[in-house]
Amino acid sequence: MTQLSAAGVSRLDFGIPIPERIHPEAEQIGEHLLTWASRVGLVTDARERARLDAAGFHLLAARILPDAHPSDVEVYARWVLWLFHLDDEQDEGSMGLRAELVHTTYAAITSIVEGRSDPSTASAPVTALADLWPRTAREMSPQWRRRFLEHIHHHRDAFLTQIAHRHNGTLATPAEYPSLRRDDNAMFMVDLLEVVHQTEIPPDLVATSSWTELCAASSDLVAWCNDVVSLPREAARGETTNYVLVLRHATGCDEHTALDQVYAHITRRLHDLREAERVLLADARHLAPTVDPDRLRLVVRTIRDIPGAHLAWMFSSGRHQEQPPTE
Repeated sequence: MTQLSAAGVSRLDFGIPIPERIHPEAEQIGEHLLTWASRVGLVTDARERARLDAAGFHLLAARILPDAHPSDVEVYARWVLWLFHLDDEQDEGSMGLRAELVHTTYAAITSIVEGRSDPSTASAPVTALADLWPRTAREMSPQWRRRFLEHIHHHRDAFLTQIAHRHNGTLATPAEYPSLRRDDNAMFMVDLLEVVHQTEIPPDLVATSSWTELCAASSDLVAWCNDVVSLPREAARGETTNYVLVLRHATGCDEHTALDQVYAHITRRLHDLREAERVLLADARHLAPTVDPDRLRLVVRTIRDIPGAHLAWMFSSGRHQEQPPTE
């Protein structure tokens, strides 16, 4: 196993295939993303512009969606930026210490998703979402919107749970952690792939264990690999929402042993992902006969490939090359 150090992150081998393809208009998509971010207030000064440029969120979207229409990749890139901005508010801003701010922010988010205006909250994420949501949801059904909103609420609840842990000086248990981290990882980003690929998954197929497992396994792999890559930075700043730190705290083991355990979980989950893909495509033959099979396979393949695309982005993104704070 490659060793981690406080100086940065080496390229780690998780056994996850990394797609090498990237959208040919990635750089133009990045320029458009920066323009949009400035317009809606997610970027307000030169420092934030530089940080956004170094993070390369457009490159993550371009790796996940190498063949999509550029305008659809731009929309997905906006959601990636929006999510990371919201997460940074929770990790580094005042929202991370005040549950009431989380409730206020997510009440405004809920109002927008439900088609109601909420002028009482004018934070940057809310303003950005008010611009982004109509373009995102205009072709989607009420059932899809309810599913999306449910995942938004799970994301909120994960924030609140983390705030409670911070206040109480506690960590999630190993049994609690996977579900908490999955909700924190924003399952609504998977829902958005249906928008990009213009293929809504029928409710009967969404209700299957194979769909649930496909989405969950993909999200878990992204989150747990991120936990390993981000370990030096998160440990240095006292962040505890990390699988390695959770296992160390629960078992009293050293870092090397905890890392080995996380790697074993990643290997198992990769097998789960492949099996869920196989079962889902079999389920779809009788539960989704009216859905274009090629479009369905495209959605499924994208979900399957997200962990590898995310790894490729992490290994090159300035966001993950930042030095941890020093004494």
